[in-house]
Amino acid sequence: MAANRTTSQIPSIYEASAIWTAIGILGLLMALFLLVFDSAIFSGVEWLVEISHSGPNSLSPETAAAVRDGIDIWPWAGIAVAVVALPLGNGRARAALTNAFRPVAARQEGDVLPPDHYGRAFLLVLLGVFVFAGLSHWALRSHLDTDWLEGEDGLSEWWSVATYLAAAALAGATAWALWATRHTKLRYLYLVMAVAFFLGAMEEISWGQRLFGWGTPSAIEQINFQDETTIHNVNFANNVIYEALFWGSALGLTGGVWRLTANLRGLSDRMRMFLPSLTLAPALLLILAWRTGDLWENANIIQLVMDHFNHGPRGSEVPEVMLGLCIVVYTFTNLQKARYLRRLAGTATSANVREIARERL
Repeated sequence: MAANRTTSQIPSIYEASAIWTAIGILGLLMALFLLVFDSAIFSGVEWLVEISHSGPNSLSPETAAAVRDGIDIWPWAGIAVAVVALPLGNGRARAALTNAFRPVAARQEGDVLPPDHYGRAFLLVLLGVFVFAGLSHWALRSHLDTDWLEGEDGLSEWWSVATYLAAAALAGATAWALWATRHTKLRYLYLVMAVAFFLGAMEEISWGQRLFGWGTPSAIEQINFQDETTIHNVNFANNVIYEALFWGSALGLTGGVWRLTANLRGLSDRMRMFLPSLTLAPALLLILAWRTGDLWENANIIQLVMDHFNHGPRGSEVPEVMLGLCIVVYTFTNLQKARYLRRLAGTATSANVREIARERL
């Protein structure tokens, strides 16, 4: 009986409790230390800067304010790390999380998608995304005032339009391919994606306003800071999109890590059709670096490193270009998997029809 027993459980993101606990405790200790000794730390930083230069040099008011903001915000960054990591270090909390996700995430008897292969193809795609992300960051940051590249109706904007439309078509095709499979409910997710990507493309071209030259309705003109017929340039909507890009990228990276660590131990077809691949990591990291809110600006390690080498964020086009790349890669790979599922469903249906025909004879 033991040999026939099948386990249906979703593996935790990581099973190493000690690692999660250590990360959480380290974040908590850092937070407490900075909260208690913030004034002393700031004075120490000033002293180190002063003695590192010859002559009476001291921190400028702007730099001093940035250091003070960093010291004030890093405790909350440490607390945020502890809030996430400490529960994952607790076996009962991880078990509860596992049980909550098991119905949709654990591999079921009818699941047929093979495990991901992290071989040459994966590395080539990862390298391609990395190179594209690096070149885009350099070009769009260094040539911020080049109209044909970053201006209205420039190359970067039409790239966003093209990628949104391509992703809408790919998501729609994925929904169609899923129609004949056992995952018919999943097709509604891709229909929603297709509509959202199409709306995003229309927003990028102001619903054709600049192409056809019609005016902006007065009600929209009063609240749109670009005086265009768009929703994403309204202040409150722009703030929502700003936060959505940051948290969406963070969740995308988390999902990619989960998919990688849970790959061979049994993810369901539904999760393989939903979780992104880690090939998107370079692009998602750039979005995180460029779209960190003002609150976390001084806790953004990636941005701080880029600023140190004078390559920090300038403008707003880089995260939009990265988002276009991500949605195209994401929807294209999911369409491939949906077609694979449809082919298997068609083969199974044909086999059943032949079996019924033989029984009738």
